[in-house]
Amino acid sequence: MIKQEILLGNGAIALGLLESGCQMVTSYPGTPSSEILPEVVRFVKSEKLDTYVEWSTNEKVALDTAFAASITGKRAACCMKQVGLNVAADSLMSAAYIGTVGGLVIISCDDPGPHSSQTEQDTRFMARLAKVPVLDPSDPQEAREMVGLAMDISEEFRIPVILRPAIRVSHARQNISFGPIKKNNQKASFEKNPQRWAATPRFRLVLHGELNKKLKEIGEKFENLSRYNFHNLEPGKKYPLGIIAGGIPYSVIRDFLSEEKRIDIPVLKIGTPYPFPESLAIELMSACERVLVIEE
Repeated sequence: MIKQEILLGNGAIALGLLESGCQMVTSYPGTPSSEILPEVVRFVKSEKLDTYVEWSTNEKVALDTAFAASITGKRAACCMKQVGLNVAADSLMSAAYIGTVGGLVIISCDDPGPHSSQTEQDTRFMARLAKVPVLDPSDPQEAREMVGLAMDISEEFRIPVILRPAIRVSHARQNISFGPIKKNNQKASFEKNPQRWAATPRFRLVLHGELNKKLKEIGEKFENLSRYNFHNLEPGKKYPLGIIAGGIPYSVIRDFLSEEKRIDIPVLKIGTPYPFPESLAIELMSACERVLVIEE
C-alpha cells in the first residue's frame, strides 16, 4: 500500500535512512538537524522496525557508536548540525582512513544565515578536508534518495559518506509517497584485523594511499551520475551566460528561470560537490562567455 505524507526535509531523510536498511541511527540534537531522529522513531514505530535509535552524549559519541555498528557490517547513520561535526572531527578523520564495512552515512545539516548557530560553516569543505564524499540535496525528495545512494557508495567503496542538507532543505516541506519499509536483518560480524582497526602510523600510510584511490574511483562514478550532476547545454551552441548551482540555490534558480521562460541560460546542477565533477564544469564553462556560481 502506497502512502503519502507532507514531510519536512528532515522527515524525508529519516524515511530514506530506513528505506535504505539503516539498522542504527544516532544523533546529538541541534537545529537544523533535530527533527531527523524523532522522525526515525516515528517511522520505526509505525512500520514495526527494529532499528536501534540513540540520542548520544555528544556528536563524537554519535559518530563513534554508528561507526562501531558499521565495522560489524551493519548499516548505520549519525545526524548533527554543521558545528557538531567539529566535535566529531577527530573520529571523522580516522574513520575515513580506516574505512567501513556496512554503510555509514554522516548527516551534517548546514545553517547558512546563520539562523540558529554560533557560526556559519560549510560541511563541503569539511568533507574535502577529511577526504570523504559529500552529497548536496536540492529538495526533500532528493535528500531522501541521496541517503540510499550514500549508503550504497559507502558499502561499495568502504568509506563514510556525508549528506549535507542545508536548513532550507531540512525545513522545507514536500509531498512524499512511500510504500512498506522492509527490515534489514544483517547480523553483526567483526573480523579481527589489527593492521586496519588499530592501525599505527606505518599502516595509516598504507590506508591513506587506499583512501586516495577510493576517492579517484568515486570521482569517476560521480562524473557519470547524471541523475544528480547534469546540465542542459545544446551541443555546439555558445551562450553569453551560464549558471552553476547546487543544493537549494539550484531549486530556486530552476524555478525562477522556468517562471521567466528563460531557456537561453544553461544551468549546471552539482549534486556531488566532492569529489567534484570537473568534466561537466569544463563543458559548461567552455560553452559560456561568463559563468555565474550561485550559492548560499
